[in-house]
Amino acid sequence: MRRRNLGDEADRQRIKVLLKGKNSGWRQARLIALQMGFNPENESSEIAEIVGVSKPTVNRWFKQYKEEGLDKVLTRGYGIGRPSGLDEEIEEYISKALDSGRWNTAKQAQEELQKHFGKAFGYQTVWTWLKKCAGVLRVPRPVHEKRDPAKSEVFKRTFLGKLLDQPIDGDKPVKIWFADESRYGLLPNLRRVWTKKALRPHKLWKSEYKWSYCYGALDVVDGESVFLQTPTVNLQWTEQFLLQIKKQFPGHEHIVVWDGAGFHPQCSSHERVPEGIYPVALPPYSPELNPIEKLWDLIQDHTSNRLWPMIERLDQVVAMHLNDWIADPIQVIRLVGNGWIRASANGSAAILNIKPF
Repeated sequence: MRRRNLGDEADRQRIKVLLKGKNSGWRQARLIALQMGFNPENESSEIAEIVGVSKPTVNRWFKQYKEEGLDKVLTRGYGIGRPSGLDEEIEEYISKALDSGRWNTAKQAQEELQKHFGKAFGYQTVWTWLKKCAGVLRVPRPVHEKRDPAKSEVFKRTFLGKLLDQPIDGDKPVKIWFADESRYGLLPNLRRVWTKKALRPHKLWKSEYKWSYCYGALDVVDGESVFLQTPTVNLQWTEQFLLQIKKQFPGHEHIVVWDGAGFHPQCSSHERVPEGIYPVALPPYSPELNPIEKLWDLIQDHTSNRLWPMIERLDQVVAMHLNDWIADPIQVIRLVGNGWIRASANGSAAILNIKPF
């Protein structure tokens, strides 16, 4: 596959500055796409999904950037079609609403816009505006009411320091893991499905409360993964999971980043923490900081909307999909992304005996 060659250092720095400023939805989408496009490892399809546009649109932006420069990409043009009527005031209003996620449907957006601006807007017009402002319909991730966004941002900024503070002498190579557990069971998990217009799909349902659990950890540098399916979660099973990490990678020391659950020891001196394991605690109520949460969500894509005859069969199916991740480190790295986690890991490479990437 031909590698993308995009962007010079001046534009890279300029885009970093522009992203910190206040941008309309369409402009922010193009800036993010270009920033991600500078890394040839990010595929156009992945970039398109993140910014909420089609793959051809992303490729068109890249081509325009190569031929005409950054300023041209950041200049809005509507082609030869009929103008949408989206002026700057409406666009700003829609962008703020999309940021807050307060509209469940385009109909709600239409009603609020009509009330706010005192004008009648057609449903299709509003739908077009939502898409032009980089709007996309997604199921929200639950966020605990006690979550403190400020603590999450502090953790991102200080993560490198937390890595360097670990009492590791550097004699052995170090792996950095983000770990968590997932529960799954026979009680059906219903999710959205593709269907035809005006058709409400039906899925079989039964109330059967049998559960299994899976411990998991993702290596954010090399993309390796460790999983342990268990009947429950507690300190004893957590110790077995940490021993499993050591068993699979005996020549390394291991930093394990996880949340503050009661069965997650927070100190390397804890009696249930094997030698060579160094826990780091995430801020309270901040699952969005842990990339393995996205993996659990992807696994449930394969197990939702079905009745399972027995928990053992569900265990087998979950294990099959986990093996796909074990066999594909590149897929894990894409899930982790090239943000603050890998930047901090790279920054600690020289001291912690990690191979730079």
